[in-house]
Amino acid sequence: MINTNLTLVRQSVTKAATSFDQGAAAARDEMMMTLIQLTKEEIKGERAYTTSGKTRYYETATDGEPPQNRTGTLRRSIHGQKTDKGFGTYSAIIGPGVVYGRALELGGEYAPANWGGKRFPYMSPAFKKFQIVAPTIVRKHIGKG
Repeated sequence: MINTNLTLVRQSVTKAATSFDQGAAAARDEMMMTLIQLTKEEIKGERAYTTSGKTRYYETATDGEPPQNRTGTLRRSIHGQKTDKGFGTYSAIIGPGVVYGRALELGGEYAPANWGGKRFPYMSPAFKKFQIVAPTIVRKHIGKG
């Protein structure tokens, strides 16, 4: 019986493996987009703008709180890069593309001296929110269990 069902078993295993691999890639893609969106939402406020020759500024950021939006450059620079490492192993790197992104998030040695040690994290608060929704995304794409 095993010899007669070998082709059928092999086809079933291949189909399951393909389904899992596709689900893992889809989960990675959705998780990447979700974390990018959550990170962008952490950057508070609207862009500053000029009317009648006068620039309207918004309140300054508070140490330990996400930065205030000024030009929109930081928000626009947040992107993800997908990587494939083999069967069912997918990952993505998410972060800002601007040089000062690290200084805002981490402060300390990465920030200019005139910041006085202040930091304005936006990635870490977004990641905390992401950790809550990530299992749901994985279950949606890979399995119900």
